[in-house]
Amino acid sequence: MMLRTRVAVTSLLVAIPATAVMAIAIERVRARDLERAAERVALSQINDQVRERCESDPGWFLTGPLLGRPPGGVFVERSPDDLPPRPRVEPQPFELFAYDEAFVGSSSGSARFPQDFRRAMRTSSQPATAPYETENGTGVQVAVPTGWTGGPCMYFLARMEPPPNQLRQRVLTVAGLFVVSLAVALLASAPTVARVRRLARDARASVDDNFTAIAPDRHHDELSSLTFVLNDSSQVLHERRARIDDLDEALRRFVKTTEDEVAKPLAALERRLAENAGASTPARQELQDTLRQAHVLRGEIENLVAATRLRTLPPTPETAPVNLTSILARIVERQAPLALAGQVTVRLSIPESPVVIQADEALIERAVDNIIDNAVRHNRPGGEVTVSMTVDAAERRFRLWVADNGPGVTEEQFRGLTAIRRFRGDEGRNRRPGAPGLGLAVAREVCDRYGLQLDLKRPGAGGFEVEFSGPV
Repeated sequence: MMLRTRVAVTSLLVAIPATAVMAIAIERVRARDLERAAERVALSQINDQVRERCESDPGWFLTGPLLGRPPGGVFVERSPDDLPPRPRVEPQPFELFAYDEAFVGSSSGSARFPQDFRRAMRTSSQPATAPYETENGTGVQVAVPTGWTGGPCMYFLARMEPPPNQLRQRVLTVAGLFVVSLAVALLASAPTVARVRRLARDARASVDDNFTAIAPDRHHDELSSLTFVLNDSSQVLHERRARIDDLDEALRRFVKTTEDEVAKPLAALERRLAENAGASTPARQELQDTLRQAHVLRGEIENLVAATRLRTLPPTPETAPVNLTSILARIVERQAPLALAGQVTVRLSIPESPVVIQADEALIERAVDNIIDNAVRHNRPGGEVTVSMTVDAAERRFRLWVADNGPGVTEEQFRGLTAIRRFRGDEGRNRRPGAPGLGLAVAREVCDRYGLQLDLKRPGAGGFEVEFSGPV
C-alpha cells in the first residue's frame, strides 16, 4: 500500500471515532440546553396570575394544543389511570399541563404523568427532567412542584417539542464534523508525510550519487534517526561499491590480458597445427590430436572471457551493427581444420547480401561459434554439418540453422539442454554425451541479452539442430 493511501486510510479511521465522540457530546449539550430552557419556562409559570387562572378553570387551563373547550362530560368521575383520549390535534412547540396531588390531569388534553416523575415529586421539591420521543424526534419534558397544595394545580408538566428538522440538523452536524475531523487528521499528518518523501528523495539521490551522505533531519525523533542509519549504511555501501569497482576493473584487465596473451596465441598455434595436420606424415595423428586439444582449450578460454563480459554488462547493453554473413564465413573457415581432422564436411549456405543485426559482434560470434563447434566436434567420421541462413523480407527476420547428422542426444539429455537458461559457472565440459557445457549456456545468454531466439531441436531421423532467429 502506498504511503498516500495508508495516510488516507489512517486519517479516515481516526476521523470516524472522533466524529462519533464529538457528535455525542454536541447532542448531549443540545439536550441539556433544551432541558434547561424547558425548566426555566415551566418555573416562570409559577406566579399568582397563573395560579388564579388555573384554579378558577382547571378543566380548560393549560391544555396545550386544544383548539376548543372539550365536552363537559370528559371531566366527570375520572381516575388517575383512566384518562380520556387526547383530542387529535397537532402538538404545539410548548405545552403545559396542571395536575393535582394524585397526579391527575386537570383537562382531557393532559398527558399521563410519568411514573419516574411521580416518585421524584414525592421525594424532592426540585424539578425533574427527562426526554421523550415524538414523531418529529426527541423532545424534553419537565415536572415541577408549584407549592399550591390542596388544589388541582399542585404540579406542572411542561413538554417542549424538538426543534424542526432535527434529523436533518443531526445529519448535517455529523457530516460537518466528519469533514473537519478528516481534514484535521490529514493536515496533522502532512508534515510527517513530507518528511518521509523528502527522506526518500534524499535516499534516491544518495544512491544516484554513489551513496553520498544525506543531510540530517533537524527534528529529534525516530524519523530523524533514520538519516543517521542511512548515512552509516551509505558509507558502508560506498566502500563496498569502491571495492566492487576495483574488482570489476581488475577482472576486465584480467579478461583483456587472458584474451591477448592466451586466447590469441592459442588461435595462432591452432592455425599452425592445422597447416600440418592435413599432411601425410608419421606424426599426422598426433598433430590432429594436438589440434583438437588446442581448439578445445581456446574455446574454453574464449567462453570464460565471454561469460565474464556477460556478467559485467549493464541491464540494457550497448549495441552496434553486426554482419552475420561475414561472421558465419569466418567461423566456418576457422572450423575447417577441425572438421578435416574429424572427417566432417561443413556446408555453408548464406544470402549473397549482408544480413545485419544490432548486437555485440564478439559475443554473437562466440555464441554461433559454440553451436557450430559442438556440431563439428560431436559428429561422427564421415558426418555432415549444414549451416544455412535465410531472411524473411516481409517479417524483417532472419533464421539461421546449424544441423548435423551425428549420433544425436537421448531424450533425457535433450531435456537437460533445453533447461539451460543462464550460465552458472558449473556447466560440464561436453554437450554430448554427459552434462551440458558452458558454450551452450553462453549462447543462450547472448541471445537473451540481444533479443534473439535460440531453439534446440531433436530430429526424428537423428542428429541435432539449433535455430537462431531475430530481427534484421
